[in-house]
Amino acid sequence: MPTQHTLNQLGFAFMILSFSQSVVASSDCDHATDLLFHAYYLYSQGRAVSQQKLLFNKSLRLCSEMPEVHSTLASILEKQGKDAKAVYHYGQAVRYDKKFSMAWYGLGEIYYKQKRFPLSLEAHLRACQTDKDSKARAMELLESKRYAFTEEGDIIDHEDLLVLYDGPRRRGLNKMLTDCELGDVKVQPVHTFFNLIFPIGEATLPPEAERQLEEIADALLKTNSLVKIHGYADNKPYLYRSQAMSDKLNLGLSQDRATTVATALAQWGVSMDRMEAIGHGDKKLLVPDESLTDYAKNRRVEIDVEEIAEW
Repeated sequence: MPTQHTLNQLGFAFMILSFSQSVVASSDCDHATDLLFHAYYLYSQGRAVSQQKLLFNKSLRLCSEMPEVHSTLASILEKQGKDAKAVYHYGQAVRYDKKFSMAWYGLGEIYYKQKRFPLSLEAHLRACQTDKDSKARAMELLESKRYAFTEEGDIIDHEDLLVLYDGPRRRGLNKMLTDCELGDVKVQPVHTFFNLIFPIGEATLPPEAERQLEEIADALLKTNSLVKIHGYADNKPYLYRSQAMSDKLNLGLSQDRATTVATALAQWGVSMDRMEAIGHGDKKLLVPDESLTDYAKNRRVEIDVEEIAEW
């Protein structure tokens, strides 16, 4: 993706500030603005980033509600690899100005780098009406559907899952899709977990699956919804069994896998009354079963939610 945002962040921020000085109320904020212009001068002269950062931090101590300062400081921290601090300052920027597209772009790119694809999509959609690069990133995420699945070896946390599973939040996401004129695509309340890995012919999960199960449970406990857990099998035939018998065994195996996940989520506090475990056998293969990798992808779990109607 283009990096023009980070290259121009300071210049654009100070252009905004130059137009807004007249509305700054307090002397502290006036002084903060002076410090920012001095920081911009250092930036234009190619001076040390540490000096600029010092001025930004002093400016924020004087006047903490300046979104341009938070966003610019975040971009510097991001370049230094301090993503957690950058996320905080981008977050502060959009807290004080919910339409600040530069900060939303910055947040979206950090989340993308961290493989937090639902949050990345949400952030970029908040900027996509005014920022062509955010719109391009949102289109990429929608086309690849990276927000809709988690690969083997990765973990998706509950905050990302809530982008999909929380009804009002998902509806807001889909409204932004419409507002950004990205077609008829809608984000659905479903996620595929390729990281919940079942050995061939088994319905048990390894201990390392516990962390992902905890994150799923945390998300579900924050929603008022019915939960459907879909288990799938590959179509590897059983030795010395007919195809019909293999199909029957795979159907039972996929049901057992879905039940395993439901039981595990119940141990993390999700009520069994809210959950339905459904086995699909080998009838909905994602990819042809032609390799060990294919078999693993088809032995998957999907979890979707359905909001409970309020009367």
